[in-house]
Amino acid sequence: MELNRLKKTIVFNFIFCLFSIYAFSEVIDYIMATVNGEVITYSQFKQRVFEEREACRRVYSGEELEKQLRDRKKSILDDLIKECLLLSEAKRENIKVDKIEIEKMVNTAKSKFESLDDFRNALRNEGLTLETLEEKYKRSLRIKKIIQFKVNSKARIEPYEISQYYQAHKKDFLEPEQVKIRQILIKMKDDEKTAEQTAKDLLERIKGGEDMTNEGEDLGFINVSELLPELGAAISKLKVNEISDIVKTQTGYHIIRLEGRKLSKARKLSEVRDEIYRILFSRKADRIYVDLVDKLKKKADIEVRKR
Repeated sequence: MELNRLKKTIVFNFIFCLFSIYAFSEVIDYIMATVNGEVITYSQFKQRVFEEREACRRVYSGEELEKQLRDRKKSILDDLIKECLLLSEAKRENIKVDKIEIEKMVNTAKSKFESLDDFRNALRNEGLTLETLEEKYKRSLRIKKIIQFKVNSKARIEPYEISQYYQAHKKDFLEPEQVKIRQILIKMKDDEKTAEQTAKDLLERIKGGEDMTNEGEDLGFINVSELLPELGAAISKLKVNEISDIVKTQTGYHIIRLEGRKLSKARKLSEVRDEIYRILFSRKADRIYVDLVDKLKKKADIEVRKR
């Protein structure tokens, strides 16, 4: 959702700035936009693009990485404009940031480094001073506080909303069917015929009364949906304590004893109440956030300059 993405972007940017190389100090700078008199520069935009690329690299690669970057690049300037709008609103509401809060963030950043010299070198490489870093953190905290004041505090969820959601989405809160199985697996390796014969001999001995406990591995309860299709099909025909015929999969030859079964059932409302609350809160907060930004944009003096 939009609000969650903005929060993650802000948090990442102000932590990541200590670990990236200041790659844009030599870029010819210019003003891309102004918001209520505050400028957004090309170097700010390029720095954010760089940070987004590094963040995406942790999750994506190849064509998917480039696709994600293209999609994100389209919204970066808009994100910077939204941050300026929120900062203007925080100023209007006289939102204050305690120096102790900033010091905590700085100390957290320092703790990521082995020594104070390493921390100072990172700042220097980034083209920052301790004062400019503190100013970045101050901006971050003011945005967080105005969101808490204008968005989160207004996103109230009533008990009846949770109950209604539960009744309408019971299928989303089903516990999956599970089976408890004991398995003997003879891997095929290079000699498939030998593995198959070994499995047949074992099955014959087990059906003749040999205790499978000595040979089999207790796999505990497993979601039926996570089983290999061949095993799922074989187990579906078994009653508790019955033993399957030999089941061949890409892994090898299996002999399965079904030792227990838990049918799929709906989790109780009391078990999922917190989960539903988080879902509803996120949705409501996102709607309030979008409305807030729209109102701020309508009142603001925003100029996006073309080059």
